[in-house]
Amino acid sequence: MTEPASPPPAPVLTVASPPLAVLPAPPAAPTSPSESGTCGKEGLGRVAEAARRGTVRITTHTSWGAGFLLDDTHVVTHASLVERPFKLRVHARDNLSIGAKVVFIDAFERIAILELDAPIPGRALELATSAPVIGSEAVAIGISVDFGTREERFPAHRRGVVSDRDDDLLSLDFIVGTNHIGGPLLDCQGHVIGIIVPSPLVRVGEAPMSHAVPVGKIREASASVGKKPYQSKPGMNLGFETAFASQFERGRGFVGGTLGISILFADQWEFVPRFGAFAEVSPKGDINLPLGRTDTARLVGDVRIGYRIPLVSAPATVSLVPSIGAGWNWELTQEKTYSLELENPTCMNQTAPCSFRMIENQQESWKRADVLFVGLGVHVNVLTLGYELRVVPSPDVKFIHQLSLGIATY
Repeated sequence: MTEPASPPPAPVLTVASPPLAVLPAPPAAPTSPSESGTCGKEGLGRVAEAARRGTVRITTHTSWGAGFLLDDTHVVTHASLVERPFKLRVHARDNLSIGAKVVFIDAFERIAILELDAPIPGRALELATSAPVIGSEAVAIGISVDFGTREERFPAHRRGVVSDRDDDLLSLDFIVGTNHIGGPLLDCQGHVIGIIVPSPLVRVGEAPMSHAVPVGKIREASASVGKKPYQSKPGMNLGFETAFASQFERGRGFVGGTLGISILFADQWEFVPRFGAFAEVSPKGDINLPLGRTDTARLVGDVRIGYRIPLVSAPATVSLVPSIGAGWNWELTQEKTYSLELENPTCMNQTAPCSFRMIENQQESWKRADVLFVGLGVHVNVLTLGYELRVVPSPDVKFIHQLSLGIATY
């Protein structure tokens, strides 16, 4: 008996496995404004807070500018602000004013470090660990006219981008004012990345920009403080002064101008050789009989020595300058007289009318006299206002009052 054949095996169904699904990557965390190189609203808030905390005003008897606290007892600024550091003071907010002295100026005379007579704790700005990258945003901090009062309404901030850099200089694509010189350049975290320095003159066709010394140079300067005593240079500066002036004496008045070469030495003393020219203002009705006229021109040469007493250093530099001097007056006097003369003396015996001609007689004379004077002037930045009492001792004592208004630079 034959066994029945085994049934055929059941077909095996092969099910194709679906391809593995590609899971989407989780979204990247948003980059903070400071990491992306833009400050944003929060970054600007941090920069403003750092500015209020550590930026100071620096004044001398001839200049003022910005700086920032490196630590509790040291301030960083630009060297040009402390070239003549007489009456050097550092002004912080809350009406705080402290004396200071220069302890370091670098070889290129860009960075100056001052040492305070008393500490200002808790307001120092933090230096950045590295120089900024090109394209990152930066904020320059300056000194406003309303320093310490209404700065929130009138801030002295300038914001832009670092356009170029090397080891010695940062280039910025925005313009700063003179009130920013010596002030800090901050990144979006409020860290100091440089110090604002004066920019060279812009050539025709070049885009205007500003410059700053990078933070690495500030670190080198701070590390050099105390290694070698700083010796200030003797102060002597040349300049000029020019003024419109008027002179008054009994019954006479003169108008003219003066020009001098001013020499400032020992920080406060002025030595000024001057030359001036004046013309007499003739009073109305200066007609006498016989008909005539007198014109007088006065040339002045003298030497003035003054002593500058600083009164106010910020926001304007105001000084009181008492002075003494001596010189000479040269007066050129032209006396003109006019007379009528008959052209034909025999016309009186004739029926024809008589004709006359005018004859001018002119006489010139020079007279020199010594002059002594005392004066008092007020300097407001480059503007000067002065009064001098000038005395001519011989041959007769004569007093001359001189008022002047002009400019003086160093």
